Amino acid sequence: MPYDRPLYDFNEEVDLKNYKAWVLGAMWYPPPWCPLFVDIWYTYGKYGMQYGPEMLSDPRTHGWDWRFNKGGFYLTVIETTEEEKKLREKDWREKMRVILEDPWAMWTKQKAELKEGIDKVWGVDLKALSDIELCDHFMESCHFIKRVAEIHFYCMYALGQGNIQFRRMLKQLLNINPEDVEYSQLNSGFDNDFMKLAQRLSELSSMAINSGLEGTFKETEPEELLSKLEANDKGKQWIDKFNEMMNEFGWMRVRFLEINTPTWLEDNTLPLREIQRYIKQGIVSASTDEVRPQLESRRKALEEQLLKDVPSEEREVFKKLMECSQASHVFSEDHTIYVEGIPFSAVRLSALELGRRFTEKGMIDEPEDALFLNHDEIFHTGIIKQRCDLGSLVEKRKQEYSDYRKLEGTLPFFLGDPTKISELVEADVIFSVAAAQPIATPEEVGASLVGCAGSPGVVEGTAYVLMSDTEMDTIGPDAILVAPGTTPGWTPIFNVIKGIITDGGGYLSHALIVAREFGIPGVVGTQEATRKIKTGQRVRVDGNTCQVHILD
Repeated sequence: MPYDRPLYDFNEEVDLKNYKAWVLGAMWYPPPWCPLFVDIWYTYGKYGMQYGPEMLSDPRTHGWDWRFNKGGFYLTVIETTEEEKKLREKDWREKMRVILEDPWAMWTKQKAELKEGIDKVWGVDLKALSDIELCDHFMESCHFIKRVAEIHFYCMYALGQGNIQFRRMLKQLLNINPEDVEYSQLNSGFDNDFMKLAQRLSELSSMAINSGLEGTFKETEPEELLSKLEANDKGKQWIDKFNEMMNEFGWMRVRFLEINTPTWLEDNTLPLREIQRYIKQGIVSASTDEVRPQLESRRKALEEQLLKDVPSEEREVFKKLMECSQASHVFSEDHTIYVEGIPFSAVRLSALELGRRFTEKGMIDEPEDALFLNHDEIFHTGIIKQRCDLGSLVEKRKQEYSDYRKLEGTLPFFLGDPTKISELVEADVIFSVAAAQPIATPEEVGASLVGCAGSPGVVEGTAYVLMSDTEMDTIGPDAILVAPGTTPGWTPIFNVIKGIITDGGGYLSHALIVAREFGIPGVVGTQEATRKIKTGQRVRVDGNTCQVHILD
């Protein structure tokens, strides 16, 4: 039973009967989620995944269902019946017609609301709050996740539906598939708020090198770096710029869909390590800055060419759907700050402050133990602390978490019938964030691995198999990153690597979108890259054909 929440648990008899198939969320696993995140995500995230399509009257899907299974999290699609499709179609078309009038405006409006909510939960002096004020703030932060989830999935399903309709139109009118280079080119060359992180890190790397501080960065441990830089004026100027960046991105965590990793505000060695990595490899600019003008020029030329090839009576609809598809790709990365980033960092920090007070009262051994409680347990004990002993509950959950960790790398990618995955992707556009079937078998095309989608280009390099973004310090030169999947916490490493291969992910996955914007080849959705490839092997990544070749 996952952390005393039986409703989250996978029931093989029931769940394989009620659903066609389940897919392991390889983008977010391993490692397993901690209890507090499981509780909040399954409470509000799962609700949001069903809120979005219901508010849109999506004729094909009621959204996702999730289950926790041996530490892994599996997802599926709640498909509509034929009768429901007919009843929902008219309302859905009207709502989509309004959205397609200006697809870009939708996220702009919703982002403004999220920023207002973030202002209430982020940047609060938690230590200055009384116990009851802190409990109130903690629950306000948790309840804000509910609204975050509503906006998240309403935008994702609305823009994503435009994306899936565009993919169908591309295939019907121009015989272009989502795995084709042209599809990648049409959806790349756009800026988003999150890409500014790589720019800030690159600027700090450049400033350090140009200020003659390169040696200090290369020779000093991150824990001692700031004190050494304080010794001279150039170092102090660098620290001022670093602090400006921290004011903007201090909420960053290594894992986004999780809260058991520290924010940069808690541990400033995390961004310092990223900057040191950039300096050691001589990175003084973000690849996105260099590549974007080329991507944008190529995209606009292709748009013009394709619009000429589209029949005149279909041209206006094609153009609107293309804009919606492009907006969905930008939203997919941009929203990570306002949805998965700052709000969950706010929950983490308020939970840890309550955990600190629990520790002072002898209720738990250390503040981080609060992350092994559910949010209602934290709230209900927040005021009557001296009467509660949470130690045995925490120890029980820690043991359960430890047992799940032993199973990493052994869980099946699918539960149920994997041949049904393509039907789930067709029914639910957002499902393609997590999964899609490879376009061929390796035997059919003579490759070691085949994915479902690619970032254009071909590159050879040395494989680095990372099962978690906490292992990024092991990345060396000439690197091809091989991972279960990536989330926004991985983004800085894209400015270092030459290519990427993932087990999971689909047409809207983080790894794919970011690889395109950084101009590096990638193949996603191979299902077994981390099991077939070993660190140190030479590999070729062909994002044009979605193929991977192990060269030795």
